[in-house]
Amino acid sequence: MHTRSVLAEGLGVTVSDFVCRARVHPEGAEEANEQPSIVFLRRGAFRRTQRGARVLACANHVLFFHPDSPYRIAHPHVGGDECTIFTLSPRLAERRPKPFLAGHGPCSPRLARLHFEVLAQAAEPALAWEDALAALLDEALGVPLPARAAPSRHRDLTEGAKSALQARITAAPRLAELARSLGVSPFHLSRTFARVEGIPLRCYFLRLRLRDAAVRLTQGESDLSALALELGFFDHSHFTNAFRREWGVGPRAFRERARTSKQLRPVSDTPAE
Repeated sequence: MHTRSVLAEGLGVTVSDFVCRARVHPEGAEEANEQPSIVFLRRGAFRRTQRGARVLACANHVLFFHPDSPYRIAHPHVGGDECTIFTLSPRLAERRPKPFLAGHGPCSPRLARLHFEVLAQAAEPALAWEDALAALLDEALGVPLPARAAPSRHRDLTEGAKSALQARITAAPRLAELARSLGVSPFHLSRTFARVEGIPLRCYFLRLRLRDAAVRLTQGESDLSALALELGFFDHSHFTNAFRREWGVGPRAFRERARTSKQLRPVSDTPAE
């Protein structure tokens, strides 16, 4: 079951909220988007297979969908996913085709901040919202193509590690334990993950937790100490310092800025099985 709600429109872009409550299920039938789209995950994860390449998509990625690139989706984890979809007019997408050829790229801290800024102002789209949207599109469509493809065995190892971390976002395994479950040495896993993903494994996992925290704050979470402990931080101070480095502001200030996003009124809802 999933729902799709249009939040705002402007600059040739339709911004939609997409919530999927799918249970764990294997790869589904092939499908394709009717229009070029850029997708940000806020929570959860899904696995996309496109042109023979698989990626476990999560909040650390930005994904590109093009009508000429059909794909298949699987949900390897309980809970489904929550996404923001930016649907582009064909003319707008034609200006920067390369990201759609890449399929996905890293969601940098700046890109993540712009994503939440656009969401926070979507209730009353005006100059500030359009400017944030324009900046987000420039940043997203400037995501570089990979210099060269990693060997398939390295990609598979990295995807396995990402899946394991997604399943244990509140209680990370030790590196030795994670490597043992994947049948490699800790040193090989650490080196391979950094080469394939572009960031060290520890930074990837920290960013995953901090982005989950951001979503929780936009949904009204007020007990920062409990949130910090639930996400595996040592204490409130450790969490606050890490959050500020990632988001540029502390968790309380972030929650205040995001309050307007709770007032969103969908233009339309499209439920589907």
